[in-house]
Amino acid sequence: MKINYSLLNFSFEKKNIKYILIVVFLYLIFLITSLPASVVLSAIKLPGNLSLTSVSGTVWSGKVRKVRVSGIELGSLNWDLHPFNFIFGELSASVSIINEEQYIKTEVNFSTSGKIKLEETRFLIDLSSLQPLTYGMPFAYAGKASGYFPVSFFHKNNFVGINGKLSLSNIEMISPQRQSFGDFEVDFRAEKEGATSGRIKDNSDQLNIEGQLTLSKDGQFNVSAKLAAREAGSSLEQMLSILGAKDANGRVQLNSNFKLWR
Repeated sequence: MKINYSLLNFSFEKKNIKYILIVVFLYLIFLITSLPASVVLSAIKLPGNLSLTSVSGTVWSGKVRKVRVSGIELGSLNWDLHPFNFIFGELSASVSIINEEQYIKTEVNFSTSGKIKLEETRFLIDLSSLQPLTYGMPFAYAGKASGYFPVSFFHKNNFVGINGKLSLSNIEMISPQRQSFGDFEVDFRAEKEGATSGRIKDNSDQLNIEGQLTLSKDGQFNVSAKLAAREAGSSLEQMLSILGAKDANGRVQLNSNFKLWR
């Protein structure tokens, strides 16, 4: 019998221990990500307003056939983890939510410091599908929201940096009276102070709007805009008169601010 003495003389030097720990760590990642997604989600206490139907796949790569939040049918949820980012203390994944023509697609990254990073975010949403959020309010609306945001960062009460463009098309109030507002765009840009600003402009022949919005790192959201109907004597002009008197240029001032989080 031949004995390999090189194995018997294996040295537990710091370098060797480091390699062993890396191998063990990678093996643990493999075990965790190979777990069935249905088993993991069943062990998590989900919020009462969140419903998941037909979970398949693994923690690494999985799918939920139907996701419902606060009465809103989001569609199917798909994810693919990038497990080797665990080595750097980060959780990264490709995530998509698809509901017929509507979709949200992004690359999301969570760091141990609490920072959230979104890359290559694209979406198309039918605003009428969000109607349950305004249940009980005396109005209904329609239109589509789409956007592309290359890179955005979030860290609660430290910074919020959103970069990209939001497009709102065929915006219309359905009730209490039918009124079309047209198309709008908001260009978002991250600022040095840890906040985000946005420039609002219209692309329609109905409502003229120019304004600015800001979202501070503590969740304070402010909107300041000037509005005017392009057609004098129109129903839209009458509606805008509710907001106040016109200025010297025939525009109505709109100011609003509220907290998105605390």
